[in-house]
Amino acid sequence: MSGKQRKRSRKTAKDNGTRMETAVESYLQWALDDPRIQRLRLHGSKDIGDIGNVYWHGQPVCIEVKWTQTMDAPQHMREAVTEAGNMDSPYPWVIQKKAGVGLTSMHKLGQQHAYTTTGVMDAMLMLSPSALRARIKPEPLGRKKTMCLITLQEFALILNSGLPLGPDTEE
Repeated sequence: MSGKQRKRSRKTAKDNGTRMETAVESYLQWALDDPRIQRLRLHGSKDIGDIGNVYWHGQPVCIEVKWTQTMDAPQHMREAVTEAGNMDSPYPWVIQKKAGVGLTSMHKLGQQHAYTTTGVMDAMLMLSPSALRARIKPEPLGRKKTMCLITLQEFALILNSGLPLGPDTEE
């Protein structure tokens, strides 16, 4: 691969990451009906995730967004846990681009991967309404099954305490 091809490849990866972050920002703004949710700027060595102003039961939620060729869930989760520590959040999450699923509609965005540690998932589901707990069935993730995988839509439902997603359009 020539230097020019490597440069183009890096630019494409960075562009894809930016597109994914922007898509997740838009989805969560829509799903939680909260325009304050936003992409975050880098904070040097003390990065605090990619999406900010997301809270659950009054605590900040750290959201790391990834669009990579392979799902390196253990590495991505370690990054999210570190960044959650930087922002003093008990809730580290990774939103990962799902292969073959586009970013062109709210439905497709909702099908992207969302994962966290089993401890965080258990804690959040324990405080969620029973109807939501019955509906969300996380898949074990990782060789040691220390993480759980759900969809971005299910993650948004947890954040929204099981209430319907999107703005209330009734007048």
